[in-house]
Amino acid sequence: MDEIRDAASSLQKLLAALEAQESEDQSPVCVKAAKLKARVLELEQKLKNVVDEKEYWLRRCVEYEASFATMVRRTRSNSELREMADTFVNPPSKGQSPRSKHASTLVEDLTNAPSIPSMIKAKRASFRLLQCSDEECEVFTSLNRTIQTQCRAKNNVQLMWDTSPTAVLLVKKPNEPNVSRTMREVAAWLMHDKHMRVFLEPKVHDEEGLAGTVTWTDSQDWLTKQHEIDLVVSFGGDGTVLWVSSLFKTNVPPVFSFAMGSLGFLTPFDVSRYEEHLTQLIRGGFHMSLRQRLICTIIRADNTPHVESVAMPIHALNEVVIDRGQSAALVELDCFCDDVALTKISADGIIIATPTGSTAYSLSAGGSMTHPSVPCMLFTPICPHTLSFRPLLFHDSAHLKIVVPTTARTSSVMTSFDGKVRVEMKSGDTLHVRVSTFPLPSVCNLNENEDWFASVKSNLNWNQRKEMKPFFPNAAPTSSSSSVDGLE
Repeated sequence: MDEIRDAASSLQKLLAALEAQESEDQSPVCVKAAKLKARVLELEQKLKNVVDEKEYWLRRCVEYEASFATMVRRTRSNSELREMADTFVNPPSKGQSPRSKHASTLVEDLTNAPSIPSMIKAKRASFRLLQCSDEECEVFTSLNRTIQTQCRAKNNVQLMWDTSPTAVLLVKKPNEPNVSRTMREVAAWLMHDKHMRVFLEPKVHDEEGLAGTVTWTDSQDWLTKQHEIDLVVSFGGDGTVLWVSSLFKTNVPPVFSFAMGSLGFLTPFDVSRYEEHLTQLIRGGFHMSLRQRLICTIIRADNTPHVESVAMPIHALNEVVIDRGQSAALVELDCFCDDVALTKISADGIIIATPTGSTAYSLSAGGSMTHPSVPCMLFTPICPHTLSFRPLLFHDSAHLKIVVPTTARTSSVMTSFDGKVRVEMKSGDTLHVRVSTFPLPSVCNLNENEDWFASVKSNLNWNQRKEMKPFFPNAAPTSSSSSVDGLE
């Protein structure tokens, strides 16, 4: 859409220049100018069609959101699937999507696979695939009559500023004088050398008393101020990054983390080189790791959201944990995935983690370490009372529901989010967990792959051991044939 808009704008400027030249020379408009004008009108019409189509499908998503889970699970006949696919691909008719001819063939153009022998194509029936997640559906049409994956995980993400950032939020680890001194130094440098607005949390703002910095008064003021912040700089460890995540209930600006804590899975930068690092950050063109977050909601037994102490929904960067709290009995829970009964849990608890949280509590409970670009949720039991309860991975569009049954021996369990907020759940209460559409963009030192592998090796000593000595350290290498001759 942006490309069409930019092309139309550029051609419109060129057309205006040609018409101005024509008026000065008092000569007829050239044929090229006429063609250019027609092209501008064509692009504007395409842009209008794309905008209309987007609005149409947004309305459709809202209409179908309530009954979408039931609709996806129901088994359909081939004719029903074909009819659904036609609503995505066919040209519009009265009351249907205003999709242009160009847009209707876009899927086929993008999914056109490399040519294969015609004899293979002739033997196969043509088909289309209707692919649905929890939020949207799309149609895959293959002209070569083959089933292919359309995309892979995108773990090479770079951010380029179109306009220079002007506001930054500084977040520091509490009760650390050295961290406070460094933050004050960086804040002064950003304000005086880079002419940026520096935001501080209200408590830090009152403690430090830095002239020229900005803060907010209450939660309502923060809802407005957070949309002015272009990036976040944290001073501390991974816990400080978890705190940054908790500040933003929806979208999170890029987070740049200096290593001033214990472990540093999310803090790859050395604070002694802050001028060099932050200059590059402000210039743009840096790699990012889009760290998935979980969006969690507790629904009480009377179908009312939990509102006593914590605003719901709440986002978790690492994990959400249900455990037995102060109770001595096992936790009994009913687990559902996309409203399908999955299992009954009898354990000390259950951990639902993101790939980022796979190296935290989930790892201690026997869960697998997971690369941050893998779109999934980890499902790790805590000391299950069974030999066969192995950890699972769910796809990122899964909707997990954990229910405290009324027949459970424990009248309540405790639910925690990123190890900070703890909420009590009682019999009949339900926890809903999904992958949020708002990740935490963590700025990388090198790139996502190298940063993550380096942190796993340095923080966890993953697969670190001494190399075995060779059998003959001082002997020259010999061929297999000479070794056999020597034995004879």
